Amino acid sequence: MQIDVTKLLTGSIDSLSVIGNVNIPECLLSNSRIDELKDIKIDGNIYLNEDNELVLNGILFGTMVLKDDLTLEPVDYEFKTDFEEILNKSENILDITDILWQNILVEIPSKVRSTSEDINLSGDGWRLISEEEYEKEKNKSNNPFSNLDELLKTKEDE
Repeated sequence: MQIDVTKLLTGSIDSLSVIGNVNIPECLLSNSRIDELKDIKIDGNIYLNEDNELVLNGILFGTMVLKDDLTLEPVDYEFKTDFEEILNKSENILDITDILWQNILVEIPSKVRSTSEDINLSGDGWRLISEEEYEKEKNKSNNPFSNLDELLKTKEDE
């Protein structure tokens, strides 16, 4: 996204609105966990602050498509982030795509699940169980030492 800041740098205007759709190049997506970006929009302003620095601030929002951590199915993840960045004043036309991309990357969640339900997965000789199931099965196991706790409790009571 390229923005002409000439009027802002010459003092003709106090701030410049940056509102619209954001297009992130596919080459950037290929090196990330994001499969696709949908409806990415920016609503922001560029202005000169009291230190005479060029500042871009605003809100970036949209939907990123990520893979579910367990099933690898696509999951739509909506995000919204506030940001503020200092820009380079040496050019009249600025490309803010990299700044926007960095702010999108920060919003990628560490865990992605398509559902909040526990998914029971199993395979040849293994199965995934919940913590509750594990506790139940642990108590039912044929462990020869499982009765020791009961013996120790009765000895302590005497």
